[in-house]
Amino acid sequence: MEARSMPTLRAEFPTLVDRPGLTYLDSATTALTPRPVIDAVAAAMVRSGSPGRSVHDLGQRADASLDGARARIAAQLGAAKDELVFVRSATEGLNLLAEGWAAPRLGPGDELVLSVAEHNSNFLPWRRACARTGARLVVVGCDARGDLDLAELRAKLSPRTRLLALTHVSNVTGALTPIPEVAELLARSPAAGAPLIVDGAQAVAHLDLDLPALGCDAYAFSGHKAHGPPGIGAVWAKASLWRETAPLLVGGGMVRRAQLDRVTHVEGPGRFEAGTANLPGVEGLAAGLEFLAARRSEPAAAALLDALVDRLDARPEIRALGRPRRRVGLASFLVAGVHAHDVASILDGHGVAIRAGHHCAQRLMAHFGASSSSRVSLGLHNTRADLERLFAALDEVLRVFGRRRTGA
Repeated sequence: MEARSMPTLRAEFPTLVDRPGLTYLDSATTALTPRPVIDAVAAAMVRSGSPGRSVHDLGQRADASLDGARARIAAQLGAAKDELVFVRSATEGLNLLAEGWAAPRLGPGDELVLSVAEHNSNFLPWRRACARTGARLVVVGCDARGDLDLAELRAKLSPRTRLLALTHVSNVTGALTPIPEVAELLARSPAAGAPLIVDGAQAVAHLDLDLPALGCDAYAFSGHKAHGPPGIGAVWAKASLWRETAPLLVGGGMVRRAQLDRVTHVEGPGRFEAGTANLPGVEGLAAGLEFLAARRSEPAAAALLDALVDRLDARPEIRALGRPRRRVGLASFLVAGVHAHDVASILDGHGVAIRAGHHCAQRLMAHFGASSSSRVSLGLHNTRADLERLFAALDEVLRVFGRRRTGA
């Protein structure tokens, strides 16, 4: 697989074709868009009208396209299509759950449990819900390896717990949260019955998922981190949770009848999808997930990530953040005496694109005693040749700053 990855997979990404010297290692921020996804988006814009609006042929085609794409996406996730709601992003999806499900049920003394590893998109919506209602955020830490501390989680679940929200994959360490184990722990705890909400933004690109089998109650993700287009994401939730959730947005398309004294909502996911559907985005999301399913190899990806971490560990000037028991997709690191933005700028000069910053996860960065880090994240198109270019550039960083420290 490795031998044919470079000529075949790189050729499917127009960005890499246009810039053959680019080594793109920032897929956790936004994954590159492959040609089949671009084609699917373009076709949707050319062939279809507006779904749910018109009886003419283009409108009917749009209705069929939206329904078909929803079914295709659900099939990739092992889910029922009527339990899949389209949103702009995982961020919007988590806000939908916080505002539509949690906030109306919270009051003083209630608790929402999160981990220290959460991205701001799975922290700020719950924080705001608590601030408005008098509920309290309870934060669970990580163990020495950077994994979720399950013993601490068990101790902090209580009869006051109204919800548990966790990332599936950390966007700083790549640590994989064992969601089925967490779900079982929750079911046997004093908080049994509280929903488990999962931020899957960093997981969908790397794992074959069967969402109902995970044991969670809701799962949010974005298309652009899974080689899909920007501006589209989805939330899967159990039908029972959707029945208890109020729409985040209201407007056209999500009601059967709207009068001064009464509003009747449509049934199913359309209740949460006010306004004109982003049909090109939905078609692109379906194409992106199918592209991943046809080409992803979890063993090959794991071997490449292991090689990355081993080579980081081989350089004493570099400290990788965390040693999770299982990680996917990415690794973050510090270079002694060098700011993360300087590392990223020098690498960019060598045609290597990585992320530098706090990664919208300041609480986890503080756990590691850092304000920012460099992050390498892998996509389908990456190979060991990309790692060679990365470490050639990183060794140049070490040489340049080593000379500065010694005055050479």
